[in-house]
Amino acid sequence: MVKEQARERLGRYQILRKLGRGGMGFVYKAMAPVIDKVVAIKVLQPFEALEELLGYARLREIFTFEAVTLAGLHHPALVDVWDYDEDSRGRPFFVMEYFCNNLGRMIGEDFQLLKKSRMVRADKVLAYGRQLLQGLAYLHDNDIVHRDIKPFNIMITDDDRVKICDFGLALVRRASCVPNGSMQIGSPVYAAPEQGREPDGVDGRADLYSAGVLLYRLLTGELPGMRSFSLSRVNPLYDAAWDEFFARALCLLPDGRFQTAREMLAALQGLQVNLQGMCVKQSNAPAGAGAPAALRSAPADVCGEKARLLFGLTEQFRPQIVAGNKMIEEPDGLLRDAATGLIWQQSGSPCRLSWQDGLAYIDGLNGRRHAGRHSWRLPTVNELFSLLNEELRTCRPAADRAGLWFWSCDRHGERDVWYVNLDMEYADWQDVSCRNFVRAVCG
Repeated sequence: MVKEQARERLGRYQILRKLGRGGMGFVYKAMAPVIDKVVAIKVLQPFEALEELLGYARLREIFTFEAVTLAGLHHPALVDVWDYDEDSRGRPFFVMEYFCNNLGRMIGEDFQLLKKSRMVRADKVLAYGRQLLQGLAYLHDNDIVHRDIKPFNIMITDDDRVKICDFGLALVRRASCVPNGSMQIGSPVYAAPEQGREPDGVDGRADLYSAGVLLYRLLTGELPGMRSFSLSRVNPLYDAAWDEFFARALCLLPDGRFQTAREMLAALQGLQVNLQGMCVKQSNAPAGAGAPAALRSAPADVCGEKARLLFGLTEQFRPQIVAGNKMIEEPDGLLRDAATGLIWQQSGSPCRLSWQDGLAYIDGLNGRRHAGRHSWRLPTVNELFSLLNEELRTCRPAADRAGLWFWSCDRHGERDVWYVNLDMEYADWQDVSCRNFVRAVCG
């Protein structure tokens, strides 16, 4: 149960915090009454310039159009809409599933789109790509072109599955509520060339181009225009089949691309991943030599550049140096790291927990003197990164990597806490109500 106290309401829903702001309005994290379920709420409150351009009545039409479109769709790769209402000021809003993670945040993409982002392992990219293309196939079967496929519009569930969101720019049955030529449709670096010229004349192949850009960025950390499309030139571990796939996916002319999402999906499924080769380390951090320096164990409350320096991370918030460990199995499901002197749970919590529930889990270990010890605690970010070793850093089946998101004891202000994703080797912060695994440590 989330323990934050809300001060405002949107209809029946308590606002917990603001998540973001777009041209059409705000997105809030909120809580449903009685059942205390956390939801996301999008409320219409457009930028003044946009309202002057299109008029409030038209923007309300567009907003309702998005809600109705989403509510009528049912597919595992699409975000669900649960409710629609107005607040006390007459502003319409709709209620959606809430997710803590999105693909843009996971790869560290920011407003400087040309900066290199975090690369993603090829087997994970293939899994995400399959789900994305299955979702697009469903949309196109229903005569819907999304027109804004990009990392920040791909939510990631706790079980590491994709959910497409934000249908405000969608073309539905060849109709759009956005007047042609009145505003940019889609992100320029992800949108197909023809979408910039004639946005209301595009078909599903425009979404497939965007999907191709997205998949290329995940694999390389760069946009295709910054290098040639040839993956083999970026990384010799990719073979000609990958080059052929992206040559078609990123063709500037729609007729030269994959013609349907299912055709692109079939081609994607034919690509091979060499688990010993293509699935390489997620960061270039060298393993430490000799005995590592003592790791910080005291919790910190730190943000931004101060956090990066304290944690010893690169600009992508990945470790500069992996301390290196020497794990020795001990009785009662423990691991002793001879390199750092830390004692770890071998498996950790059986499921994801909110941060507050994670603290309760630690209290439970100490209360029953788990493995004869009563000094269990949440690790620091620095300590969590010490779990990286050569076995973990090379590719293993996805099922073995599903539980590699761990809470730390380090805070990021009043409502957020740092976590470490050992699968992709980076640190980031999340709301305390989000769910990650807990790996207790002592020593």
